[in-house]
Amino acid sequence: MKAYRLGPLLADSGDILAKLNQGITVITGNQRLAHVLHQHFDQAAVAGDAKPWLTPDILPWNSWLQRLWEEALISGAFSEFGRLLTPYQERAIWQEMIASDLSFQPMSRTAFQVQKAWQLLQEWCLPQNESIFQYNDDSRLFWKWQSFFQRICRQKGWLSIACLPDQLRHCFAREALQAPNELVLTGFDELTPQQSVLLETLDRLGCKVQWLQLKPKNSQIARITSADNRQEAILMARWVRQKLEHHPEAQIGIVVPELSSHREVVTHALDEILIPQIFHPGHSNQERPYNVSLGKSLGAFPLITVTLKLLELFKPTISLQDVSLLLHSPFIAGWEQESSARALLDVRLRETGEPRVSLDTLHYHASKTNRSYACAVLEKKFDMLRTWLQTCPRKDHPGQWVQHFAQLLKTVGWLEGYRLSSDEYQTVEAWHALLAELATLDWVTGEISWSAALSQLGQMTGERIFQPQTGVAPVQVLGPLEAHGMQFDHLWIMGLHDGVWPPSPQPNPFIPLPLQRKNELPHSSEQRELSVTRRLTQRIITSADEVIVSYPQRNGEEALRPSPMIKDFPSLAVESLLVSKIVSWRDTVHRSAQLSEWLHDPAPSLAQTTTSGGSRIFKLQAACPFRAFAELRLGAGPLGGIQIGLNAMARGNLLHRIMEKVWDRLDSHEQLVALPDTQLSTLVLDQINAAITEIAPHYPQTFTRRFRAMEADRLHRQVLSWLDLEKNRLPFRVIEKEKKYEWVVGTLNIQLKVDRIDEIADGCRLIIDYKTGEAKASQWFGDRPDEPQLPLYSLISTENLAGMAFAQVRAGQMAFSGVTIEEGILPGVKSHEKLPQTREIGDWPQVLAHWRAILERLGDSFCRGEAAVDPKQYPATCTYCTLQPLCRINELTLLDEADAEAGDKGNES
Repeated sequence: MKAYRLGPLLADSGDILAKLNQGITVITGNQRLAHVLHQHFDQAAVAGDAKPWLTPDILPWNSWLQRLWEEALISGAFSEFGRLLTPYQERAIWQEMIASDLSFQPMSRTAFQVQKAWQLLQEWCLPQNESIFQYNDDSRLFWKWQSFFQRICRQKGWLSIACLPDQLRHCFAREALQAPNELVLTGFDELTPQQSVLLETLDRLGCKVQWLQLKPKNSQIARITSADNRQEAILMARWVRQKLEHHPEAQIGIVVPELSSHREVVTHALDEILIPQIFHPGHSNQERPYNVSLGKSLGAFPLITVTLKLLELFKPTISLQDVSLLLHSPFIAGWEQESSARALLDVRLRETGEPRVSLDTLHYHASKTNRSYACAVLEKKFDMLRTWLQTCPRKDHPGQWVQHFAQLLKTVGWLEGYRLSSDEYQTVEAWHALLAELATLDWVTGEISWSAALSQLGQMTGERIFQPQTGVAPVQVLGPLEAHGMQFDHLWIMGLHDGVWPPSPQPNPFIPLPLQRKNELPHSSEQRELSVTRRLTQRIITSADEVIVSYPQRNGEEALRPSPMIKDFPSLAVESLLVSKIVSWRDTVHRSAQLSEWLHDPAPSLAQTTTSGGSRIFKLQAACPFRAFAELRLGAGPLGGIQIGLNAMARGNLLHRIMEKVWDRLDSHEQLVALPDTQLSTLVLDQINAAITEIAPHYPQTFTRRFRAMEADRLHRQVLSWLDLEKNRLPFRVIEKEKKYEWVVGTLNIQLKVDRIDEIADGCRLIIDYKTGEAKASQWFGDRPDEPQLPLYSLISTENLAGMAFAQVRAGQMAFSGVTIEEGILPGVKSHEKLPQTREIGDWPQVLAHWRAILERLGDSFCRGEAAVDPKQYPATCTYCTLQPLCRINELTLLDEADAEAGDKGNES
């Protein structure tokens, strides 16, 4: 279609303000420009001492169309249309229609692209010819869907917002609506054919339509090269600060082509340089001297993120990651008084290792009044929620789901007792507005499930771009399109490498590509992108007196080149650029550090020698005294990990319980050998099922019917294989199983639980400890033994002790590993006379005495508070330790290496 002959006229800001003072409607190309023009008008009125002044009539294009729609409804001009569809209502129709046609729920992105294709079809007045849309499968589907969409709209009396300009044009043409006397357009780079036709109709009816563009400035332009995005942002921020220090009233613009991707880097640099005090404790809510044109999705704001996670409590289970987010959130009632307990509750849930948690499980743990992680307020809220959920319907209309969501949030105490900041208050208002839009889907859809309603709400929060309103700021951070119609004293355009400027074409997949390129649709071809980028570049660089254009040389490992649009601008060395020399807050803190050297800094001695930790005290003290102190006295252990199935500890505990129950029934080697294989198999399987029944309630999400059957089968084979090995032993009787002892080692009083003690001939005893992993007796020896557990158990019964062994119950590697007083007592276990480590020590009593001496020394050192960072074998000892950020072993090692290098250089000289 031939475009309307209207072309842009050059003007200055005063010309636009004069039009506003005459009461003429000004239509802008975007919402931000409308806001800026409002500010300029008010400032000019204040400067002119006007009291009072009329509100200027400034509207973005879509808002102007919406106002005309309302006028047409009042006048009765749209009798054939009962409702103007909102974008979300229209999207819901597309989604339902596509899902019905494809027989499955498509990705939300598909409906978005189809809706965008429909919008392009209308805006660019493309020929609606079925033969053209036989281009490929996607275009054929789109033709069918859009035909069906139009038929639905006609039947229901709905009007798509993409068709509104055409319907308004018809109203004006038949004089059902009165054309304004004059209109002014500003902030448009181009007009679509649909816009041109509407404006041409108004022009024919006597409306004076003017398209005004600001006169270009005679700009001084320089090109800067930086190492990477981070350096580029810091350099820009220092340049901005220098400009504000010398000219506080200056208007400064920062244009970023990929603003959504680089927003955090840019804003962090501006915070770091312009307002370093924001990093001081208690100053995080300080007002910023800059505005960012591009907001974030509403769902990215912490308050809304938590709100959506709360609504997922409708589900039978939610992920542990989401539960952790809720437990640490201040937006839920009782957090201020229960924050520590809720953090401990998070730790407790992680210890189970289950990836998902039910509301019942949360309630169960929160109600444990005798535990440090008990949360009375949270427990009461969860109890009320469980009761309410029983009455909540499974399906309802969107508007009713809005009420159900509100009730759920109220029940769990959302924002109860929490004081909102200004930004958070605006965020809550935006949330309520979005819920109101969700309720409008009642017009276009029937009853839906709660999961569909929640999915729709999540999609809407992801798409809704929100930016809390702030006061007037001297620095504006903008995308290239948002910068239209704005002028500055100083301007920095950053990130202009050839990978993004010009951008790559992104044609709509549902419109035939030849049709898009023939009609020059947005993003349809390289030529189109190049033409638009040239026009944008020229407009932006002439919008300020001083302009800096920059690009980064690298993005990670990727080398970047300058955009061809800026290659011809004069280059300026970074050293020649006038920037602020302010010291960053991070550097200030670093430079103010006062270091003290502590040659000996022992931890406090234990106030009481009775402590928890058992054999782990000795294992950690031997591996690294600091780790023993940090984990067992400071409680600095790692959080539990999430994995599929049972974690290693739970598997070990389950096996221990099964073996305990099996030997409760068997009692001795004699009974084991005498029992027929079929009966033994049944006995073992019964004990396995009984043990699983005991442990399963603690892991409700893990022990599904399928997992239970698989685990029972695995353990059945494993235990029977181990019992086959036990049959080959000399006669024995199991006299103790999982028995607890309280024992004194040196000055340390500890509690131990021995897996099993067997009695053999002559009343001698064997201590056995089950292991599901690899176990070696060689790890029991040395001044700092890796596995001191069984040597520790030997202290319990030294007079009649005949040996100790790990029972390695491991598929394919069933074996005993240990040491005995004489050969042949246990299959594959050497006597102390043949084991190299014990042969060097002496006879059996000397071996036991040797272990006692080592263990007493380790226990005494733990009691004295010896907590040196001294890993037994660095870096192997530290491989699986999670305390390296606390002990800073790597930094100590680097310092030692530096000292050694300095010493070597001194010797050379």
